[in-house]
Amino acid sequence: MEGFADIEGPVRIGLWLLIGWIGLAILAIAGLIALIVFLIRRRPEATGPAVPERSPLEIALDRLEHLQEEGSEMEADPFVVEVSDIVRNYLENSLEIPAQEQTSEEFLHTLQTKGDLPGILEQHMPEFLEQCDRVKFARQILALAQREVLLETASTVVRETDSDIHQLPGEQVEAQS
Repeated sequence: MEGFADIEGPVRIGLWLLIGWIGLAILAIAGLIALIVFLIRRRPEATGPAVPERSPLEIALDRLEHLQEEGSEMEADPFVVEVSDIVRNYLENSLEIPAQEQTSEEFLHTLQTKGDLPGILEQHMPEFLEQCDRVKFARQILALAQREVLLETASTVVRETDSDIHQLPGEQVEAQS
């Protein structure tokens, strides 16, 4: 049997190679454990008490209160942008009107074409938006008294709209009588 190599004895694996493989296995297991711990910590906590979601009314009133406290120190333009944004956010979240993406004119047109809206909006929104636009675009000066009027109008619109939206059907009949 020529041409064939003779069978050799067992091949010795070096001690360092064995230690390397064991170390690699330990690192792989540690990495897997770290990944599992990371994923568990990242998952939202389901055991704690549920935080109640705040209503659009609560959010709007909190923002108006904060603006009333800080508003006198603000420039006119950021002030009217904020007060207008509060009302628009509230109406968008409560009435599902795309108020944020619309100009004042488009927004007023939406209010006029949507028939089932509270009357307070038709009563106050045109003047409110016009005043905000005059400050934003015509750079009209906004006195402290005018700021208070805008805040009061915003608060009235938000409160009365919310009251009208959440009025029970029986209450609506009594109010109309």
